[in-house]
Amino acid sequence: MAAAEQGPSRLPRVAKIDLLLVVIIGLLIQAAWASRLNEPTYMDAYYYATNGQRLANGYGFSEQILWQFLDDPAGLPAHSHTYWMPLASILAGIGYAIRDDFRGAQSLFWLLSGLLPLLAYAISWQLARQRWQSWVAALFTVSGGFYAAFMVQPTTFAPYALAGGLSLLAIGLAPARRGWWAVAGVTAGLAHLARADGLLLLLVAFLLWLADILGRRRKDKGDWRPWLVSLFLLLGGYLLVMGGWFLHNWSVLGRPLPTAGVQSLFLTTYDDLFAYGRSFNLVTLLDWGVENVLRSRLQGLWVAGQTYVAVAGLIFLVPFIVVGLVSLRKRPAAWQLLRPVVIYAIALFISGSLLFTFPGMRGSLFHSSAALWPWFMALAAAGIGVAVDWTAARLSHWQPERAKRLFSAMFIVVALVLGLFVSQYRLAPDEDPESFRRIGRTVPAEAVVMAGNAPALHYYTGLSAVSVPNESPEILVQAAERYGVTFLALNGNRPRPLNDLYLDREQHPRLRLVDSFDDVRLYELVGSP
Repeated sequence: MAAAEQGPSRLPRVAKIDLLLVVIIGLLIQAAWASRLNEPTYMDAYYYATNGQRLANGYGFSEQILWQFLDDPAGLPAHSHTYWMPLASILAGIGYAIRDDFRGAQSLFWLLSGLLPLLAYAISWQLARQRWQSWVAALFTVSGGFYAAFMVQPTTFAPYALAGGLSLLAIGLAPARRGWWAVAGVTAGLAHLARADGLLLLLVAFLLWLADILGRRRKDKGDWRPWLVSLFLLLGGYLLVMGGWFLHNWSVLGRPLPTAGVQSLFLTTYDDLFAYGRSFNLVTLLDWGVENVLRSRLQGLWVAGQTYVAVAGLIFLVPFIVVGLVSLRKRPAAWQLLRPVVIYAIALFISGSLLFTFPGMRGSLFHSSAALWPWFMALAAAGIGVAVDWTAARLSHWQPERAKRLFSAMFIVVALVLGLFVSQYRLAPDEDPESFRRIGRTVPAEAVVMAGNAPALHYYTGLSAVSVPNESPEILVQAAERYGVTFLALNGNRPRPLNDLYLDREQHPRLRLVDSFDDVRLYELVGSP
């Protein structure tokens, strides 16, 4: 493997042709996935899609959905994106403005996911400048793995993978070429606009900027101006993207960022994300008991490890990723590029397991690990080369260059088959869309319905929707009264405090059963408090 000792490198002409082919292949594969999806398949995608449609229709950042109560929303319509960030809805909104259907909503996500293998090719080229290796990295990324069925939905996977992965590359290149600090800032801003975890990228960039200053100041006594310019470029690029969102939040919330996400640090169960009338802090967490806190964090570490190995590493590629990282660690220019990746991977692991434990176990770590996907695939490609060279040095009959291509082709096929297999089950919605449509046909058009998947209900019916709180029937009725709810839909995925109500072991005088079908029980809110 050729060492990447000369710093950032321009691609030769033949590699530039490769880039075009990589983009075409990436877009075609993603088009195949997109064609198999006719609607969102899980709650997040419904949320971003419906709010994207509202943006396209001129309603701004407002929503007819209340899916969580941690920020104590005043009522409907509510300010949107007070927990999740808005970029996915903005992209979906642009798509809806182009074509007012789900294909329109998918369009920019298809484009971004199709460009992701291009990033993997560029990363691999900067690490080792081996054309075959860059192709392997790109084709591994094309396979999609566990991310495949999510990339072309209106959700954060594709934008965060591309913005986050590119930000890590820019941070690695910035010490050698100052202009990359601006790129790092802009892409970190885009990643943060996609997901709250994107703030980690700005932190990584700042830490490496600081390390660069300290390292160089020990070697020479130059002035501070070049480093201040670099910091200005980094923060200026970040604020160029995020500044407008901070101002928006300040105008509607009175603060640059909402506080609901901070409370998720202190949850004692994921279902408490849907608590009503309760708030969570360090005291409530410690009241849960030190043993429970420690047990949950150990579980978080276990799930985070599984996510890194099975999802980001695609299981069988993990040994090659480790070998690639260890071998490139010995090459200064390559390690310069990999430092941000290692720091981000560690920070994300800690954040998703020990800090935001329950959101991390239920998907946030899965989402944010997408930024590592093209990097891990580039490291896997490098590891294959190292493994073959090591084996060939001990088996004289091996032809290493031929073996590299042979094994790479075999592993690419395995990755494609595995990606198809593990993502197949995510092509269908979590809940039957017909059940939501039946609710829409049953209740009046002006009804406000409380449902387990409020964004999906709104997507299929246009009805105003509120999530079912993780509370007793009495508290549920209080929440329903506050938000003008007129109907309640419970299904098999109901909160535990409502089990007895759902199973007819308990009744509430304000809730009258009006319909029952499949696993859905539809109640009307009646009487007066």
